[in-house]
Amino acid sequence: MTPEERHDSECQFTRKLLCGMIQQAVADLQSEKVFLSRQLNEHQELDRDTALHFIRSKAFQGICDVLSLPADKIKTQALKYESRD
Repeated sequence: MTPEERHDSECQFTRKLLCGMIQQAVADLQSEKVFLSRQLNEHQELDRDTALHFIRSKAFQGICDVLSLPADKIKTQALKYESRD
């Protein structure tokens, strides 16, 4: 593998990783699961709070800018069912 190919591969990996983080945050915010276990419900609420913080952060905006992703569209979709807005 040439240095150029290695760089391209690393960039592609990083892009997939960051896109996966965004997709998981959106999924966490849109999840309406209710568990019988209080502990699982608390974990889900923590996931939602973390995702909400991420989607509203400057880091999210910066990631979207670097990856040329539509931050406003993603944020709107993620927060569509968010009652705390």
